Amino acid sequence: MVDKTAVVSVPTAEGGLVGREAERSLIDGLLDGLAQGGGTLLLSGDPGIGKSMLLRYAADRWTGTVLQAAGAEAETVLPYTVLADVLLPLRRHFDELPSGQRRAMKSCLALADADEPNPYAVCAATLGVLAAAGELCPLLVVVDDLHWADPSSRQVLQFVARRLTTERVALVMAVLSGAEADRAWESGPRAALGPLADEECWDLLRQHGLDQSDPAAERLVGLALGNPLVLVEYTAALLQGRSRGAKPWDDTWDTPGPLVERAWWGQLRALPWRTQEALLYIAACRTPELVLLKRALWAEGMTLDVLVPAEEARVIRLRDGICELRHPVLRPVVLGRCPTVRRLEVYRRLAALSSGEVQTWYLAAGAPGPDESVAARLTVDAEHARRRGALAAAARAGHRAAELSPDPADAAQRLLGAAHDAFYGGTTREAAHWCEKALAHSRDPRLTADIELLRGRACTWLGDPSRAYRLLLDAARAVEPVDRARACLLYGATVAPATMDGKLRLACDIAARCEEWADGGHDTQRRHAAVMWASAQVLGGDVSGGWTALLGLLDENRPVTAPAPLNLGGDPEECQIALDAAQGLSWTDDTEVARRVLDTVIESIRRSSSPILLPYALLARCEVEMWTRWSMARVDATEALHWAEEFGHLTMSGYALVQLARLDSMSGNAAGCEERIERYERLCGGRVRALDLFARGALGTAALTVGDLDQCRTHLEAAFRMANEMGLVNPGLMPWVADFAEACLRTGRRERSVAVTRWLAERADATGLAWPAAAHARCRVLLASTAQEAADWLAAAERAHVRREMPFEQARTRLVAGEMLRRLKRPSAAREPLLSARRSFSALGAAAWAARAAAEATAAGYRVAVRRTKPLVTEVLTPQELQVARAIGEGLSNVEAAASLFLSRKTIEAHLTRVYRKLGVRSRSDLARCLAHAGLVG
Repeated sequence: MVDKTAVVSVPTAEGGLVGREAERSLIDGLLDGLAQGGGTLLLSGDPGIGKSMLLRYAADRWTGTVLQAAGAEAETVLPYTVLADVLLPLRRHFDELPSGQRRAMKSCLALADADEPNPYAVCAATLGVLAAAGELCPLLVVVDDLHWADPSSRQVLQFVARRLTTERVALVMAVLSGAEADRAWESGPRAALGPLADEECWDLLRQHGLDQSDPAAERLVGLALGNPLVLVEYTAALLQGRSRGAKPWDDTWDTPGPLVERAWWGQLRALPWRTQEALLYIAACRTPELVLLKRALWAEGMTLDVLVPAEEARVIRLRDGICELRHPVLRPVVLGRCPTVRRLEVYRRLAALSSGEVQTWYLAAGAPGPDESVAARLTVDAEHARRRGALAAAARAGHRAAELSPDPADAAQRLLGAAHDAFYGGTTREAAHWCEKALAHSRDPRLTADIELLRGRACTWLGDPSRAYRLLLDAARAVEPVDRARACLLYGATVAPATMDGKLRLACDIAARCEEWADGGHDTQRRHAAVMWASAQVLGGDVSGGWTALLGLLDENRPVTAPAPLNLGGDPEECQIALDAAQGLSWTDDTEVARRVLDTVIESIRRSSSPILLPYALLARCEVEMWTRWSMARVDATEALHWAEEFGHLTMSGYALVQLARLDSMSGNAAGCEERIERYERLCGGRVRALDLFARGALGTAALTVGDLDQCRTHLEAAFRMANEMGLVNPGLMPWVADFAEACLRTGRRERSVAVTRWLAERADATGLAWPAAAHARCRVLLASTAQEAADWLAAAERAHVRREMPFEQARTRLVAGEMLRRLKRPSAAREPLLSARRSFSALGAAAWAARAAAEATAAGYRVAVRRTKPLVTEVLTPQELQVARAIGEGLSNVEAAASLFLSRKTIEAHLTRVYRKLGVRSRSDLARCLAHAGLVG
């Protein structure tokens, strides 16, 4: 078992914790259930509020293995330092990881060299190591001062914390309230520590030798405001002063200010002057080793003996060759009361006694102003961190290098590099901020264009596409005279945010401009420009021309009807091109090719352990699957939402929410649909016009499903108006138009229904797409005045449905036809389409529509037998169980599935066990056959 003394603690009652019953109960519950499954708990609060003592409580209570680490402000610049403290004791489990994750893990911990391991491979590897260790013996991981953990370690810990449900691992962490690490913890169990109650304060004072009858006690309780560290330290200072014959109370303590710091400063200023000088080195040291301190103090004409008064006063403590301040809050107190010139001198002396990255950061801390030599060293360190996959550390080093750059051009270039690392490391907001700082330094139009390109992309994902496309468009026009290639890249990047903002005509014009300027560029650039242009053609209504161009771009050496499988190799640019092409194809009737390309792209992204594009790719596939396989569409949208939230990509989070809302609306879950749309509105409503359109459409369909025709017509009238304003002419992106026509007709607005039906006919003729043709025929069935007319239009609809698989739409057509035939006195002719519709609705899980079809069939004279049918696979499995089942059904091993889905092997096994039990299968081959029968795997 690992030594438990490493937790940094605040002095408190010798009798144990005072109060904190609710927090202790949370810890007890987490540890009591650890044999069955794990979890996490984040403790947050002000300095000295008792977070560390609760961590000690957890470590002391647990009888099994305990791993402990603590962030240190001095080490925040060193990548993966906290992670190393957690993982190195578990090194024997590294060999159980998949090869890619093992290489990434060893590289990030500087145990081996590797070429730029992706930080998410390190995240998955950490989860795998902890899960493997927990499988042998339940494991408690305790991390104090998470706010001072290096960003790379913090990213890994937050990733792991979200995925411990099935592992026998408990993760308990403490963070300062309001710190970045606290704000990033938007979900997950947490406990915010408040002040102690007055009675608890009296208990704490009594246990530290100050009775309630003491004249100072009441004043102390009033000053402390329930903070136990203030109580303990003020009590100690008061009692020490009394023992020396000092006045019983120092009136200056009553003045406003940070009570904790003042309590510590009262002890510090009582120390000898040379001891206070020595404390500067301990506070400034990144790792205050006695060997280093001895050399630094010797250079000042001092020895380690000057630290004895500080040790006797319990201001410092010695442990394992390290001399550290008793509590982290002492560091800013010591350094903050030191003159700037003296502080810089201390850092420079430490730099002279150090080497490597630590020396660089001492030099950076000791630089009084811009210093190119230090900036250059930081730039090299950033590159080393990047090669280790520590993008957060690389970003931090690059940013500091920029701050120290004397040349504005160098500062701009280094800020761009830092922003690039931040963007691909998942901190998009920081990337955008640093791009803006870089622009203030840049005078080179080419460099400015590169900065604007990254800033525009960041703004797009942060939920501000309107600003993004304007920035990108202005930048493209500005760089046109000097660099056609960069102008082309900027024009290409403008298309997506312009589309998201509802500027479809502008997006088409920009795409054409992008292709025009791609002549003479490199091959990848020309192909990306061509994809943008072809996709814009599809959006703009030239479906046939855009389809032909997209297929040719996927494999220009084969017939357009049969593109070869892609070989992307995880290259981000190639994945982006293929992804954009596949999404363009999804807006045509070629969903099979679109699905195949998207499957390849997603597989490539998973293999490369670089999920930054994963939300976009999953949602593109969700669009395809929504026409045929709702369960798989839901799996993809759920995973996309999870990743988008992890990256802070508001646009993709909103996109996922409206897709899930659409699925809820079709299946009859109106409450679920409305809840998701409300969440979307809070997140980015009004800022992404294209998603606002989809949100209105989902609400309208949900209202129709539950029979609220007036509300349906209101929502869809607004959506139809928005689509016209945007210039959206591809009806494939408006699958609710037939619902709109139906709602108008059923609420007595026949002329409006006729006009919408006519619009569908026009779009079907113009685009040649199957869905508007089928939807138009369905609306004509609704408008029919005779049974023969209804039957003729049903036949026309069926011919359109043959051209593309869309079971829900076909079932809707048959339901409408059956209803009309029954009302037109042809009950026998109505039965078959009604029963067929009922079967399709049931297979999809659209219970409300299935019940409506059954009721119509009964009214048509068919007695619908009530059978106990076997539940659908999609009804008994959760989205993640279905995701795991699909991975195994497609032939992946447990280890391969874990690596692909960024889960641990044990999580895969736990989900698979439940899948076997729920489906009644006993083997992987049985599972594959079951999923194939349900149409969930090929």
